Amino acid sequence: MITDYGTLKTEIADFLLRDDLTAVIPTFVSFAHEKLNRDMRTRQMVQRATASLTTEYTALPGDFLQMRDIRLNSNPVRSLEYISSEGQNQEREFYGNTSGEPRYYTIIGETIQVFPSPDTTYTMELAYYEKIPALVNPTDTNWLLTKAPDIYLYGSLVHSAPYLKDDERIVIWQTLFRDIFNSLKTEDEKSRFGGTTPRMRHRSFG
Repeated sequence: MITDYGTLKTEIADFLLRDDLTAVIPTFVSFAHEKLNRDMRTRQMVQRATASLTTEYTALPGDFLQMRDIRLNSNPVRSLEYISSEGQNQEREFYGNTSGEPRYYTIIGETIQVFPSPDTTYTMELAYYEKIPALVNPTDTNWLLTKAPDIYLYGSLVHSAPYLKDDERIVIWQTLFRDIFNSLKTEDEKSRFGGTTPRMRHRSFG
């Protein structure tokens, strides 16, 4: 039974039936984890955070993956509109490097850039998809490992392919991983559009 990172690695080793891959099993798990971060977007990953907006640039939360919504808690509340960095440059060329209540945002590296530059201190609130918590220590777990340990199992087994070469089990593992992923996606869509409201946790940053 998979209950944490340690038991996940044990289960992977049992499936592989190879005693020479123990040292690289953590790499298989890490690769599966990173693929899930790239591809998965579910309500459990929605996070809410606030920060004081005082300058043109503000650091993104450390666990940021993708933006859902960003607004200023001004009076009235104003949602910021996304424009590309090229679009922001065009606005600055047209209006000059003016200051005022921000109306637009873009993402540059690990920062949020707004335009116009804030003329005072604003409270910025954003809803975003956060990274799935990493598995490091044997007793570590996270919401996804608890909810769907099989997606970690088969995702890790798929990434053992370079070591297993032409093992016919790889196709089965790929199919199972894809089926579980699609099932979680369908479940999330039903929850979103079935009259329920995702509950977002609150965290301050910056």
